[in-house]
Amino acid sequence: MRQHIITGFIFLLTLALDVTGQPVWTLDRCIGYAWENNLSVHHQELGVRIQKTDYLQANNNLLPSLAAQSSVDQYYGRSIDPSSNTYIDVQFMNNTYAIYTSVDLFSGFMKLNSIAMERYNYRAEQNKLQQVKNEVAFSVINGYFDVLLKEGLSSIARENFQLSREQLNYTSKLVEVGRKAGTDLLEIEANLATDSFLLVQAHHLLEQASLELKYEMNFPLEVNLEIDTVIFSLFTGEMDTLTMNELFNLASETLPDMKIAENQLIAAKKEVNINQGAFSPKVGFYAGWNSVYATTLKDDSNEIIPFPDQIANNGSEYLGVGIEIPIFSKLSKYTALSKSRLKYQQAKVQYDDEANKLRMGVEKSLTDWRSARAEYESAQKQLIQSDKAYQAAVKKLDKGLISIIEFYIQKNKVFRAKTEVLRTGLQVLLKERYIRFLITGSFLDGDVVKS
Repeated sequence: MRQHIITGFIFLLTLALDVTGQPVWTLDRCIGYAWENNLSVHHQELGVRIQKTDYLQANNNLLPSLAAQSSVDQYYGRSIDPSSNTYIDVQFMNNTYAIYTSVDLFSGFMKLNSIAMERYNYRAEQNKLQQVKNEVAFSVINGYFDVLLKEGLSSIARENFQLSREQLNYTSKLVEVGRKAGTDLLEIEANLATDSFLLVQAHHLLEQASLELKYEMNFPLEVNLEIDTVIFSLFTGEMDTLTMNELFNLASETLPDMKIAENQLIAAKKEVNINQGAFSPKVGFYAGWNSVYATTLKDDSNEIIPFPDQIANNGSEYLGVGIEIPIFSKLSKYTALSKSRLKYQQAKVQYDDEANKLRMGVEKSLTDWRSARAEYESAQKQLIQSDKAYQAAVKKLDKGLISIIEFYIQKNKVFRAKTEVLRTGLQVLLKERYIRFLITGSFLDGDVVKS
């Protein structure tokens, strides 16, 4: 029954829409174009790259530091002689060189926790990128389906107008031979004018919908956008057996919303651990080499010792291990720890809030899909009955058994029934696509999901 319903709708939609022969844009192609050109997506992509650099730097902080230093000093007047460490009153030049390195041996695991925090922040930024892309895709899908609806309505209005015009031509001939009254012709002309107005209105609404889709895609407004008008069902089986809990569990695993909240929660916990580590003693290793060249260093001949010899002779190396014990820092460490704990509580609330929102969204999506399917099935039945009544009205009108007003009542009922079949059928496919998104985490057609 399910396949019959969707197939019937696609057949009706295909008949209703014109084929122009121009290259068409599928829904996936529209979504892909929007992702490539949407500024919000590009902004978030830069955010991911920024967070990645923070994560890489957190890893780099484990490396030792290495620095080189040199200075040239010119002394005048009373100064300390670097060769004798005594005061002299002679002008001289002093040139020092140094290379030193240091590495943290222990700092309360602050750096390891910083790496973990930045890793989860990086994952959260990646999830946010997918969330932004999903939001863009959702906007494009809504715009795409709105264009489908407006194209279908335009085609139905055109068909309705053509039927009224044919009825006008047929009635005109009957009036000429005296088989119909002139008032019938006036009534038909009035209805034709109404159908003409509805056709123009439908065409205008189609243009508006096309512009809205181009806006969502950031597509050039002056370029024609011909979309693919055939949308097939993404599911090959029934979804009636899918429960709220099953769909919620699937959505929790696939959607980025929960992953963002989860990664932010873990990152907040790691920040607490970092601030706790600030109270721990810090142990570090350091080493270095330094040397000096001075114009006061002279040999037995009272000549300044050459630069290479001084650097080699005056060089010294050192190794050391130091410990730093925090005693008092104006309570800044306590403040930072308190703030990080409050942020962790915020992250927990945010996680619970996202879970509640997702559960509500899951329940609404299933309810909306089932309601849309029921409306579509009802609209199909109504179309069948309305079409039978219309065909009977055509025969009665030819025999003069009903008035032209009664005939147009039946004709308009068929028009409204076709409109409802189109509208509700698209709603079924749109709601179905959203459920598929909850299951797979993707709006793209890709693989067809079997339920």
